[in-house]
Amino acid sequence: DDLVALGTLTTEAAAFLEAAVQAGINVIISGGTGSGKTTCLNALGASIGGAQERVVTIEETAELQLESMLPDCVGLQARLPNVEGVGSVSIRSLVKNSLRMRPTRIIVGEVRGAEALDMLSAMNSGHDGSMCTIHANGPRQALSKLRTYAMMAEEALPAVAVTEMIAEAIDLVVHLRLEPGSGRRLVASVYEVTGMEQDAVAGSELFALVGEGLLLQWAGIRPRCAGRLDGRGFPWERGQ
Repeated sequence: DDLVALGTLTTEAAAFLEAAVQAGINVIISGGTGSGKTTCLNALGASIGGAQERVVTIEETAELQLESMLPDCVGLQARLPNVEGVGSVSIRSLVKNSLRMRPTRIIVGEVRGAEALDMLSAMNSGHDGSMCTIHANGPRQALSKLRTYAMMAEEALPAVAVTEMIAEAIDLVVHLRLEPGSGRRLVASVYEVTGMEQDAVAGSELFALVGEGLLLQWAGIRPRCAGRLDGRGFPWERGQ
C-alpha cells in the first residue's frame, strides 16, 4: 500500500504481485543501485500469507525485516573472514545449509556470484515462492546476468544447462528504476519467463511503463501463471 501511495507501482500491478507471491511464484527483483530493490523485496515478502510457511532469508548485510513480519522466519547472515583470513561464511554455503532447515521459501537479499547456481537449484527443488534481487539494467539483462553468475560456480556447468535451469526456475522478473531527475523509484516492468527459444530464455512483459507520465500499465497479455493463481484461490484478471 505504501509503494502504491508513493507511485512506485499501480494498484493493479500490486494486486497481481501480491497474488503471485501468495501462490508460490518464483520472483527476481532487478534494478540499479538505489532503485528500491530491497524495499520491494520487503514488501513482497511481507505479503506471504501462510502461517505454516517457513521462510529463510540470506543476506550479506541485514536489510530485510521479514523476521518481524512473518510468523516463522529465520534470518541468516554471511560473515567476512577475520584478520587471520579465517572464519568466513559465504552466501553460497548459507544457501546450501538453508536447505536443511526445511524451508518453504528461500529469500536471498542479493545474488552477485556463484550462489546463483544454488539459488536456482533450490527454486527447482520444491521451494516455490523463493525470491532474490540482482543488479541489472532490465529484465532480460537480469536473466543474462543470473546465467553468468551461475556459470561462475566451480561446477562449470555448460551455458545450455544453466539456461534450462533459469527457464524452469524463474517465473517473474520485477524491474525497478530510479528517475535521476525527480528521484522517483518506479517499477518499470513486470516480465514473465515463458520458457526457452533455441538457446535463450524467452518471455514477455506483462506490465510496462507507457506515456510521458510513466504509468505502469498492463500489456494486454494474460499471464501464463494465471492458471496457477486461479488454482490456488488467488484469481487475477484485468481490472481486479
